Amino acid sequence: MLNEQIGQYRIIARLGQGGMGEIFAARDEKLNRTVAVKFIANATMDSDASRRLFLREARAAAALDHPFICTVHDVLEHNGQPVIVMERVEGETLQALITRGALPVDQVVRYAKEIAEALGAAHARGIVHRDIKTSNIMLTPSGHVKVMDFGLAVILTASAEDATAHVSEELRTRVAGTLPYMAPEVLRGDPPTPAADMYALGVVMYEMATGRRPFGGKTDAMLISEILDRQPATPRQLNAALPRSLEDVILRLLSKEPVRRPAIAELIEQLNAITAGAKPRQQRSLAVLPFQSLTSDSENSHLGLALADATTSELALVHSLLVRPTAAILRYQSATDPVVAARELGVDAVVAGTVQRAGSRLRVTVQLVSAAEERPLWSTKIDTTFDDIFAMQDEVSRKIVDALKLELTPADEQRIANRIQAPGDLMELCLKGRVLLLHETVANVNAAIESFERARDIDSKNPLPWIGLSDAYTRLAFTYDPEGGWDRRAREMADRALQLDPNVPEGHYIRGRLAWTPQAGWQHEYAMEEIATALSERPNLNEGLGRLGTIAFHVGLVDEADELYRRAVAIYPEDPFAESHFGTLEALRGNYAQAIEIERVSTRKHPDSWVLYIMAHAQIRLGDLAGAERTLDNASRLFPSVGLFEGLRAGIAALRGDATGAQSAIDQTVQTRRAFGHFHHVAFDAAGALATLGRKEEALQWLRSGVEDGFPCLAAVENDPLFTPLRSEPDFQTLITELRASREHYSRVFENLRKTIWSA
Repeated sequence: MLNEQIGQYRIIARLGQGGMGEIFAARDEKLNRTVAVKFIANATMDSDASRRLFLREARAAAALDHPFICTVHDVLEHNGQPVIVMERVEGETLQALITRGALPVDQVVRYAKEIAEALGAAHARGIVHRDIKTSNIMLTPSGHVKVMDFGLAVILTASAEDATAHVSEELRTRVAGTLPYMAPEVLRGDPPTPAADMYALGVVMYEMATGRRPFGGKTDAMLISEILDRQPATPRQLNAALPRSLEDVILRLLSKEPVRRPAIAELIEQLNAITAGAKPRQQRSLAVLPFQSLTSDSENSHLGLALADATTSELALVHSLLVRPTAAILRYQSATDPVVAARELGVDAVVAGTVQRAGSRLRVTVQLVSAAEERPLWSTKIDTTFDDIFAMQDEVSRKIVDALKLELTPADEQRIANRIQAPGDLMELCLKGRVLLLHETVANVNAAIESFERARDIDSKNPLPWIGLSDAYTRLAFTYDPEGGWDRRAREMADRALQLDPNVPEGHYIRGRLAWTPQAGWQHEYAMEEIATALSERPNLNEGLGRLGTIAFHVGLVDEADELYRRAVAIYPEDPFAESHFGTLEALRGNYAQAIEIERVSTRKHPDSWVLYIMAHAQIRLGDLAGAERTLDNASRLFPSVGLFEGLRAGIAALRGDATGAQSAIDQTVQTRRAFGHFHHVAFDAAGALATLGRKEEALQWLRSGVEDGFPCLAAVENDPLFTPLRSEPDFQTLITELRASREHYSRVFENLRKTIWSA
């Protein structure tokens, strides 16, 4: 099938198995784009007439044009087999998101509204989806839904000229869809109607709100009986935090009688009312796009991104704003429609502007554009210099706050007043250094160091150059040369910045990050406190939330880590660090299938050694040793210098009874141990391999060494099936007792820090 040509489409990769056939990625060679191609299995078509009707109805669905519907580009036949060509949608399914737990109320409402709007567009054309379910709803990187597989829908209105009307009636009345989402009337054999889609949406909303489906019969017969005759547990019985108004909407959608379910317009009105009632507790979201430079010389090429970064840093001080980090807007450095960018970024508004430089003077135009209203809410033109850049930022920030109808709290005002100021030449050098660090290569890190050093030479008593140098040396230490002593220099420079100004949030963040290393002795509590201090000053520091989440799960606080990663993703929905670690948390909970699904999505978007490690870890626990080997082989090719993988190979060998191979892999981990590697995870893997081989004493030694070397995680020890042979050992039971006490201690620490982070 690969490289096969189907009209203008060339198959390039297999994506997986869909509900009615296989799905492939293909290249549209006429329009130069990548699409998804679904081959509908011939077994699903009873006859030539059925196939013709299917193609006609799929082509009708292809006429749908809506931002929350996956576009059908083409419908054709290939070797007598129906083929649907669709938009290629990146992201993860709603099903994958729900495996991590019930969603916050605002997300439930927002996603439900978008699904309802998509269904409304289809129903208006007489099209019923028939298979609304969480796995058929994609969440795009911009944070919006795409309802998939409308090409498999049923059109309700038959053409008078249709010679196969009897087939059309048969096809419409056939029981189709996915059982847990089928409306009672569909199970009774009634024709599908828009009300059946509304029932399925009710099931989806129930799942989003509670983390489980309304009915869970263990067999098809039991499930059908429950759908037809039983009432589900009310959502608030499973999630007491839900507002009663949302519970009422969900239960109406799940009514046994179609006439009792709300229509689209009524549902959207009810969801809007829920949103309006919750609005005072919600944060507004914003992104600052790179300013478009009207000066073409390369000397000023950094200006647009530098001003956007500086404005982002200023607005990120306001607690009532969720501000996308500069990393999220890098792809918008060329001219972009602000409304399109706002929707792609999933924000309420964007700041857009231009900058023109003439000598020391800057002419800056700024506008705040609303995504919902598709118009500027405010705009201005400012003539300034780098020496007056703080006054400009202050004016812009306050007018944006006013336009969004936000109120600055006293703590917000204090944070803004505490920001570091600097003369124009020093400020420009620091901004140039920050822009260089946004594209982290060895060359850029060294160029940034040179820029920060020049700024330091202008005024060594200003903390900005010192914090920039500390940031750059930290990147050298963590990314490129863990044994080069750069961490020591980074710590010295962070300390210098904090001596000059104790309120520099980035100084506390870097100091906390450097304290949580093998060289520093994994100072969990101190690192948590320093990063919390940084977050209290800069609440939108999403990398601080991610790092604090990672420390949290290492000390056994898995649910707290989940909360921190979710907050990081709220700020930056495409945050690869936070996104990939949801799979880690599922693996720690023992939910290995969910961990694999999450990491598969993550690795398609952001290939990463840790993601592949967790995937192989979970595959081993599920007994898929061949799959784990393939994952590890791929990981070793992509990341040859990472020393994470040999411990897992030891586990595979042990499970196959290959004691020699297991020992060889363990020996290899010791030889390749690196100071900044995740060696405590390797120690756990070695312990699991040795436990499997019955070498209990050695296994316990390796396990305790991993705990003492930075990984005192109760869940990792308690839930891992490879440690089953150790559970009756007194030393293992002693270790469990110690880890429980440790988790309780860190739980108290975190609760105290919670007040520091989010009380301002």
